[in-house]
Amino acid sequence: MRAVYDPAYTHINLNGTMVGNGATNWEFDVWPAFPDTVYNFNMIPKEWLDTYKENNCYYCFNDECGTNDDISEVCNLALESIINKTANYNWYDLYRPNYDLDAVILEEHERIATVVIGGEEKTYRRGYTMGEYTPWMKHLSNEKMVMGDYVSTYMNDPDLRTALNIPQTV
Repeated sequence: MRAVYDPAYTHINLNGTMVGNGATNWEFDVWPAFPDTVYNFNMIPKEWLDTYKENNCYYCFNDECGTNDDISEVCNLALESIINKTANYNWYDLYRPNYDLDAVILEEHERIATVVIGGEEKTYRRGYTMGEYTPWMKHLSNEKMVMGDYVSTYMNDPDLRTALNIPQTV
């Protein structure tokens, strides 16, 4: 298949969009990028970011790209300040609070929810466990704690599905 230019087609009508997890490389994403990100969201003072950068601070998320054993005290303090200042915010949507602070413990049968789509009742699984979200990080697994159940409920809302042009067959 190849793209063909059609001069009659002069615009693109984008009816909906969704973004998945932006973390693609532990050495660059997540913590290495977080101080700059929260500074650019005006969540931390410039002095904290300057301290972090001037001391070549580097923190690796859950030791995924190396250990954090050799971090200096200055870097630890800078990191602690950033963490404390941003703890109540969701990394994936810094405009909103971190609802996952209220993660719940659910049995598997409690995770099954229903919604009517196109006149047909459909079921879906509410939320995700850490093992489902990050299956490669077995050491963080808690199979009873469910996070993000509000997201799965929101994404299965019939009005939202219509707004995002999600086919009724999906």
